[in-house]
Amino acid sequence: MKILVLLLLVLFNGALFEFLDSYTGYEILTAYTWESDAFRALKCGPGIASKEEIDCEELAALMTRHGFNLQGLKKKNFPVLPFPTKRPKEFKRLAAAYHVIFDDLRFFPIPENRSGGHADISYKDGWLEKRSYGGERGHEGCDLMGDTEPAGYYPVVSMTDGVMERVGWLEKGGWRLGVRAPSGGYFYYAHLASYARDWSEGDPVYAGELLGYMGDSGYGPEGTTGQFPVHLHLGIYLRTDHYDELSVNPYWVLRFLEKRRQKSRY
Repeated sequence: MKILVLLLLVLFNGALFEFLDSYTGYEILTAYTWESDAFRALKCGPGIASKEEIDCEELAALMTRHGFNLQGLKKKNFPVLPFPTKRPKEFKRLAAAYHVIFDDLRFFPIPENRSGGHADISYKDGWLEKRSYGGERGHEGCDLMGDTEPAGYYPVVSMTDGVMERVGWLEKGGWRLGVRAPSGGYFYYAHLASYARDWSEGDPVYAGELLGYMGDSGYGPEGTTGQFPVHLHLGIYLRTDHYDELSVNPYWVLRFLEKRRQKSRY
């Protein structure tokens, strides 16, 4: 009798895992899904943002099953059964792209001010909103707004370890810094009022290290300020087979990092 029960359990489990392997959504994947608009929008949702750590294989599986939009998927609705084991190379490339984005994250870019009576920052999902300076284009980032304080007040820290890859003035970005993280992601901090020190390309950067101060520089020749409210423009970019800099939406990355916000007095 015990042998019969064990045999039935084996058959049941085999059928269950065969069903799970067939219910994947993998048919929507291609070799370059990680370059698609659906991937770049990075609609992770509050269920993912609330996690202490992100399992990139789990994230890739959830995204493929739910059409790359997890904004309505609550944590309690996450499947408890194992994810399929038969994973095609297209899936592995997708998961690898999520690793580039998430593996090196350590801190929210603006520390929490422990001095009372000062306004905090705010941000929203403004991914690909229209911008017109320099021609019609989509906004490739997320703006963290300084609610009331002037340029040079809010400190900006590095979200990751890495190497300083770009320093200096850009017409659209003003005084900017670009950090290449160990897994390959490029983290772009723009419209700064000033740098924390005399950065040079090739300098090592450490997560939580002070990079500079939020400002309103840009949209003109070197030194232009005051063309828009004080804010930090944060961009996240990947190198892919077809793009040197492919932007992804930082909004849910920031939501995930809110729990890792440093505390400081400024």
